[in-house]
Amino acid sequence: MMSNTVVHGLKAILSGGADFITFEENKPMTLLFIDWHDNLVGVREHYEKSLIPSYIRCPGHKICPLCKKNPGKYPAMRIKFRVYDPLENKIKFISLAKTHIKKLNDDFTLQGVDPTKVLVTIFRKGKGIAETSYKACRYIVDHTGAEPKLAVPSRELMKNLPDILPQITPHSPDEIAGFMQATITGNAGLGDKGNQNPQKHGLFQKLYTPRTCNG
Repeated sequence: MMSNTVVHGLKAILSGGADFITFEENKPMTLLFIDWHDNLVGVREHYEKSLIPSYIRCPGHKICPLCKKNPGKYPAMRIKFRVYDPLENKIKFISLAKTHIKKLNDDFTLQGVDPTKVLVTIFRKGKGIAETSYKACRYIVDHTGAEPKLAVPSRELMKNLPDILPQITPHSPDEIAGFMQATITGNAGLGDKGNQNPQKHGLFQKLYTPRTCNG
């Protein structure tokens, strides 16, 4: 059963209604992991900036249109799982590389922490793909009252977890071909518009003159 019946935002709509977390440097996040240990699932993904969506879950090298187009470009393994964000009281999704998952797990093991039982704080360092690293530790409660008190999710929320299956199911070859064709068609359409005679829009220009920064 899905917890959200209304989806807001282009990114969320294209990702199947999932709310994915993007960690930022110097902005730690405290979370409770819903999926971990044997419940983690990895899927190979292509990243194509020009496509919508940009992340394409590979159905297999032999049948994937993107693999056939770029045989030397191998899809990366991404681990996807659900977490609870206590600040927003929402279940969200995370997608990380295997190396980052290993680092987080090493931190949890070293500290004797089970992230599915207690809140943990995740730190990101670096901005580029090659420079990015993560660190995890047990959440430390602030007793001064300067920060909000964070708690684990309610039973009701846990009963209505968003389904992770749409986020780990590979796209079909037909779907991928459709994404690729839509981009080609869209680019062609933009090219046609760029060659239109600007005089055709004279009436519109008279009726509406956009404001500049100076008024």
